[in-house]
Amino acid sequence: MYKFAFVLEQTMGHVAHARNLQRALGSQSTVDPTVIPIGFTDPTGIERLPGLRRWSWRASATAYNALRQRMSQGPLDGVFIHTQVAALRSAEIMRVVPTVVSLDATPKLFDREGEAYGHRRDSELIELMKRQVNVRAFAAAARLVAWCQWAAYSLVADYGVNADKIDVIPPGVDLQLFRPLLVPKRSERVRILFVGSEFERKGGSDLIEAARALGDKVELDLVTNGETPPIPAGVRARIHKGLKPQSEKLVDLYRHADIFALPSRGDCMPQAVTEALGCSLPVVATRVGAIPEMVTDSVNGFLVPTRDPRRIAEALNALVQSPARRNAMGRWSRVRAQQEHDSARNNQRIFGLMKQLADARTGAARSA
Repeated sequence: MYKFAFVLEQTMGHVAHARNLQRALGSQSTVDPTVIPIGFTDPTGIERLPGLRRWSWRASATAYNALRQRMSQGPLDGVFIHTQVAALRSAEIMRVVPTVVSLDATPKLFDREGEAYGHRRDSELIELMKRQVNVRAFAAAARLVAWCQWAAYSLVADYGVNADKIDVIPPGVDLQLFRPLLVPKRSERVRILFVGSEFERKGGSDLIEAARALGDKVELDLVTNGETPPIPAGVRARIHKGLKPQSEKLVDLYRHADIFALPSRGDCMPQAVTEALGCSLPVVATRVGAIPEMVTDSVNGFLVPTRDPRRIAEALNALVQSPARRNAMGRWSRVRAQQEHDSARNNQRIFGLMKQLADARTGAARSA
């Protein structure tokens, strides 16, 4: 029996990933897991290390303390930490216990996408210290799992990680939960779904402006927890707030939609897109972060420039006017989900990697 600890960040799209991983653990008869969730609210009053923002320090301190407590109860065969933010203080543990560190984006990539997040770079000295802290964590990990090639390339180019140490494993989507309807959809208008907790950053206002050009042909379902502007005259829209990841209502919205739109102004690898793929939806999105790895322009959707309602409207209208094109692109979305974003299969790859590292360590100990 393998004794593994899973440190799982619980912010934004990482919540769904954590749930999928925990669900997959239920089928692992040879794994005795300890799951350590890292929520955004942690005890205050702890110190801050120069070069680390407050959330990075809190998350990594909470993870370190929880791992130390678990190890005081008995040895571990392996550790999985998602994301690297939670791993920053645990280098000494990672040197003792084979650890897989998982991430959707590196800090360097976040800096590049940072304007849309309201993020600003620190002074060059602080940025250098931040890089050193991350390099230390990456070096201590036995393996690194990048969600996408975008992040994997940054690990090599920006942090000097050996490419042989990196596995690209997308978090995926639960394809039993997010799947297309078996019966034809019935709606007077084409339904366009938007799912983005941060409405402005995810391009919600740009989508509303684009919808004005489409008139009475479409209706929007806007799922968000952010502030939304007044819906202008001539735009049909329903706003859904407070929906939880993977909730029945959210899944139902995906399955009854005709098009998924996420014209993000800045993003990494949004899980909402993979959920749309699972539900056989054509996707209209922007060329930011790893979205081009999920959406191929003119194959399973359209990629448009950021902050460009006119181009968003043109892409949406091409799909609105052609049900056959929507269906064809939607089928390709489902194929891509099955081939690359099946969370059950991808999480099995993570478990297999952890078992491999644990077995290698045990074999080395026997040889010694």
